[in-house]
Amino acid sequence: MNASFKRDEIISSTDAAKNFGRVVSDLANHKKEKTVIVKNNEITAVILSVDDYEYMADIVNFVEHLEVFDMVTSKKNRRGKKILLDDLLKEEGIAV
Repeated sequence: MNASFKRDEIISSTDAAKNFGRVVSDLANHKKEKTVIVKNNEITAVILSVDDYEYMADIVNFVEHLEVFDMVTSKKNRRGKKILLDDLLKEEGIAV
């Protein structure tokens, strides 16, 4: 996945540590959508507001439910053979 970042969203880890209060305040006050932390010229972290994080977590949770629903419905017609959900998840390589 390639994400794009605005120049003013990118700060060094040193600047983030020195100005952490401002970083958090900018996110909380919606002055910035995200802050990207760079260390040794590598992106190491992205800080989001709680609202944005919860929104993304809800989307991930929804997609996981869709995947499980798809697995269950696609395996449903196994010639009348029933399978437990735990067994289905193990068969699909999903940790329970």
